[in-house]
Amino acid sequence: MHPHLPPVFDTIHRTSTYAAGHHPVWPYAQLPPGPCWTHATCRCGWAEIAESHRDARALARHHRRYAADHPTYLPGTALRIGGRTHQADAAGTHVSLVGTRHGWAVADGIGDSQLAAHAAGSAAATAAYVAADRGAVAGLLAAAGTLAAVHDGDTVMVVAAPRPREHGGGWDIAWAGDCRAYEYDPDAGVLTQLTGDHTEGQHLRDSLAEHYRDRPQDLEQLAARRDNVVTSSVATADESTIGHITTTGPRRRLLLTTDGVHKPVPHASLIRACRTFSDPAACANRLTLAARYHGGTDNAAAMVIDPVPAPVSAELVP
Repeated sequence: MHPHLPPVFDTIHRTSTYAAGHHPVWPYAQLPPGPCWTHATCRCGWAEIAESHRDARALARHHRRYAADHPTYLPGTALRIGGRTHQADAAGTHVSLVGTRHGWAVADGIGDSQLAAHAAGSAAATAAYVAADRGAVAGLLAAAGTLAAVHDGDTVMVVAAPRPREHGGGWDIAWAGDCRAYEYDPDAGVLTQLTGDHTEGQHLRDSLAEHYRDRPQDLEQLAARRDNVVTSSVATADESTIGHITTTGPRRRLLLTTDGVHKPVPHASLIRACRTFSDPAACANRLTLAARYHGGTDNAAAMVIDPVPAPVSAELVP
């Protein structure tokens, strides 16, 4: 269909166009009347909007042609409302038109209200957009500025972006609150938690670990009662309160979750899902189903991001 693209990238950058009444990146922003607004989207997470079907198809062709020359990531996202009235979990993805910049975010709105849902959606979209260009910390701080300027809602969040090869490769992760990032190593079958929860419960575990060295179960019972109290959030975030970590070396499967997933689902089950499901969307869906299976009643959100091997020449593109 597109002979100028290598076969593997022809299937990865699979685009579609369709008419809709809201923006693909800013779902809470209604579009003005007038043109025939049309979305153009790609399997890699790229999304754009145009004023006609013709323009949308032109953007899609441009994306397919140039994105294949750069490292690609396949994201899969799943959201479940659980026993809440509002879905206050949200996910954000941003991929530039030619595929040179990527950013992702998962947010968990604080409270069960439309305000919390709006805060999570706005923060996730803003953070992913800015992180793709300036890194995860800048993305989270931009989301904090958005919440301060728009409304009084609040959310916790984790933000991710790939690090350039000249900086060691790997992932760039920033977070506030108790959303998490994990990296899965398929060769070793190990799922490593990259973030540390900003909760009173985790603070107790860290500060009292030596005192309860011979009674770890007692410490866990004490700390578990305070795991639902976060000590940082996006609305109050600054450079001194957010968490930040970078990895180096080859990028492996990245997993972003809200506490509606990682609290009820045992770590072994997280590993099993990552090992069993090669498709990132299927893996994310399985993780949110597992949250319900293990008795979770909170909103649940999971995003699975798979790096796609690219030609060596693509890795050298800044």
